[in-house]
Amino acid sequence: MPITLERVSYTYAAGTAFETAALDSVSLSIAGGEFVGLVGHTGCGKSTLVQLMAGLLRPTSGKVLLDGKDINLKGYRREELREKVGLLFQFPECQLFETTVERDVAFGLKHLPLSAEEKAERVRWALERTGFSFEQIRHQSPLGLSGGERRRIAIAGVLATRPQILILDEPVASLDPMGRRDFMELISRLNREGTTIVIISHNADILGEYAHRVLVLEQGKLCIDAPVKEVFQDTERLKTYHLAVSQPRHIARLLQQKGLPFPQDIVRYGDLLTGIKALVEGGRER
Repeated sequence: MPITLERVSYTYAAGTAFETAALDSVSLSIAGGEFVGLVGHTGCGKSTLVQLMAGLLRPTSGKVLLDGKDINLKGYRREELREKVGLLFQFPECQLFETTVERDVAFGLKHLPLSAEEKAERVRWALERTGFSFEQIRHQSPLGLSGGERRRIAIAGVLATRPQILILDEPVASLDPMGRRDFMELISRLNREGTTIVIISHNADILGEYAHRVLVLEQGKLCIDAPVKEVFQDTERLKTYHLAVSQPRHIARLLQQKGLPFPQDIVRYGDLLTGIKALVEGGRER
């Protein structure tokens, strides 16, 4: 299911002394099943962009199309949008409020036209999908769990609505390395199974490891829209936007600067290890 923005602009507090242009004529299209990373400095318009995609904001001008339909036209079924697009805010664990995990995950299903049995099945499915034992976790308080567990509970609440597009705003912020890896492996698995992923992240390693494509925003404008390898390969261009590259790409660049014949399209750790192994074995043969 594609989501498309056609010359979308958004202005906060329009017509007042506090008027601020957040997005300026942004056009892009994300196909079903893609894994897209969104980067840029604070205040560049990233969060505004994903809120427009999720229908939480209406553009000042331009169109947001979901499967070819303008989501802001009068008569568009907002319930359909809620079922198809899930948005996980930054630090979602802070939004957990119910007395039990089961009740919290079920909250987003409250107004969907589902029977009690269907809702219960979705809650079980979502919790098991995020790595929990339903019977062990269902009656626990979400507030008593670890940060990584609470974040997985929050995403279970989004998954219970069975979205076809999942949007995440800095989902790995504050997680330790193990929690970060486990969370991203979950998101990657969902993507492999067909869920479209749009992720805001300042973590270049996360984007290099998991994203297929990267969008770079600068002062409300879309400056780069390209495959992840192409984006990270152009290190000089990224410097102009004060953005980092993934560590594997940085290491590959350092090896090349030392005169070693090393591929420069490497952005993932697995590819880096493969390249180093080939370099070492080639040296032994000589």
